[in-house]
Amino acid sequence: MKTDTSILIGKRIKHFRQLSGMTQLELSEKVPCESSTLAHYETGKNLVSMTKLIRIADVLGVELYQFFISNTQDVDNSKLDSINELLSKANNIQLNLIYQIIESILELTPIE
Repeated sequence: MKTDTSILIGKRIKHFRQLSGMTQLELSEKVPCESSTLAHYETGKNLVSMTKLIRIADVLGVELYQFFISNTQDVDNSKLDSINELLSKANNIQLNLIYQIIESILELTPIE
């Protein structure tokens, strides 16, 4: 049964799968799940379980929260890509510092 949540998450799965250059079949093999099941996730017909969504995020190399961003018009994917690229160059000390900074900013700046 399609819900707003299943449709949103499905669109985000499809978006990140296409960004990665993977087909539905390739992603379904890596997750693993049936390709028809993945197609149902992407259309919002089925709501993906959290366990499966965590695996999909891992395979696609994205953060779990990115599947739940509801207003994609406010998301600048090029900024997210740039941030991810910068983070990939950081060492553990830098990553911990970046994490603390982001956490502090998010605590001080409520999202509406």
